[in-house]
Amino acid sequence: MAEPGDAQISSVLTTVLGDSVLRPGSEEYDKSNGSYFSAFENEIKPAFIAKPSSPEQVQDLIKALRPHLLSGGCQVAIRGTGHTPIASSANVQNGVTVDTRGLKGITLNGDKSIVELGVGETWATAYTELEKHGLTVAGGRVGRIGVGGLILGGGLSMFSKRRGFACDSVTEFKVVLASGDLVRANAEENPDLWYALKGGLNNFGIVTSLKMKTFQSGDIWGGLTYYMPETFPQLIERTCDYAYNETDEDTHIMCSAGYGFGHQAITVVMYHTQGLENPPALQRFTAVEPQIKQMGSMRKSTHLDFCDELSKFTTDGVRQYWASITVKPDPSLLGTFHEKWQKAVEALKDADGFIFTLGMHPLTRTLLENSAKAGGNAKAIPPSDGPLLIILINPIWNAQQDDSRIFAYIRNLVAEFRQLASEKGLLHRYIFTNYADAVDSAIAGYGEESVAKLREASKKYDPEGVFQKGVPGGFKLPSVVA
Repeated sequence: MAEPGDAQISSVLTTVLGDSVLRPGSEEYDKSNGSYFSAFENEIKPAFIAKPSSPEQVQDLIKALRPHLLSGGCQVAIRGTGHTPIASSANVQNGVTVDTRGLKGITLNGDKSIVELGVGETWATAYTELEKHGLTVAGGRVGRIGVGGLILGGGLSMFSKRRGFACDSVTEFKVVLASGDLVRANAEENPDLWYALKGGLNNFGIVTSLKMKTFQSGDIWGGLTYYMPETFPQLIERTCDYAYNETDEDTHIMCSAGYGFGHQAITVVMYHTQGLENPPALQRFTAVEPQIKQMGSMRKSTHLDFCDELSKFTTDGVRQYWASITVKPDPSLLGTFHEKWQKAVEALKDADGFIFTLGMHPLTRTLLENSAKAGGNAKAIPPSDGPLLIILINPIWNAQQDDSRIFAYIRNLVAEFRQLASEKGLLHRYIFTNYADAVDSAIAGYGEESVAKLREASKKYDPEGVFQKGVPGGFKLPSVVA
């Protein structure tokens, strides 16, 4: 591992990047290293932060570091906006963190049907530029999240029911391989790498930009509706009904139970992406009472505005993480989950600043069918497995002394959820990678056939395993499917 005084690594980085290398003790280093989504990433201290601003600099960086990565003398982390909360996912203790936020650029092709996005962009910057042309893409739901990490994990969009996962709109990646070569990966050129990167995270190279299909952007109707806690059984029933039966492909919903500051409330985030006000598809939610009217935000607005709204519901630098499982929609099972969640609230609410969310994100059969039509991805979820619900468990707290008990309690809770779902035959192998916990074998959840394809791609494009051994963060390819 590189140490702060390692002159050899320092010399390598300076040769490639000049002054764009940050070292401990500088104000710039502290600012950059303190800008992650979670405190757990902020608390890791790399020996160097490398800030390339072009694909060519990424190539030179990998070529220069390659011998040190292979020898074990250095480890690297790849950082975008740093929104994954897992410690060491996008930062590395005493190693080199490659900060890709300098890889900017938003470029439309001639007929404006495709946009190329540098991985240093956020969804907010992408949507802001595209809206000037009356366009958007099926990207992230939270504007301040980075383009690269969301896509490489698969990602969900408010357009997902019609267009599949966010990664399904990607027509091409540009990626720097372990050799230092910059290659294209699309349906015709390196198609196995194109498939692998759609959900394969940082296992194959450093993506510098990606191309996505654009489409016309008009008004969207939607926002947040808040309900009193006693409505949750009704909303569970209606979320399951939506998942199984709703055919309107221009809708998107998220249903959550939340606790914070001594109070509980239920929220449904819902959208009609064609701008139809209170459409029949969403009336199963808008009709539920009692609502907390003064907190609601239902309106007509733009894609960018709704994504900016969701950006305001999270704060950087606090103690927070996500855990997730995937189940078949079942009101009885979800009711049991809610009871267990309530017990967790009671057990942990004395932790300073404790906030706790239990969320449900539907993957309808239509979403999975449209994903498959777009060319498929590394998640490899057959449409026949749908509908499914992604269950999100999200605790937030302030004090380090509460870390061990909260991690232990929540991980036991998730294990209990898995056991309950498994006993009923309702547990699915898939774990939504963008919400997975550090202890999960997230990529193993893609299934044996897909994992075999990913291993083959790794052998082909990274035969010496640079990104398996030298880049420890993120979910690595399993050597044997669990």
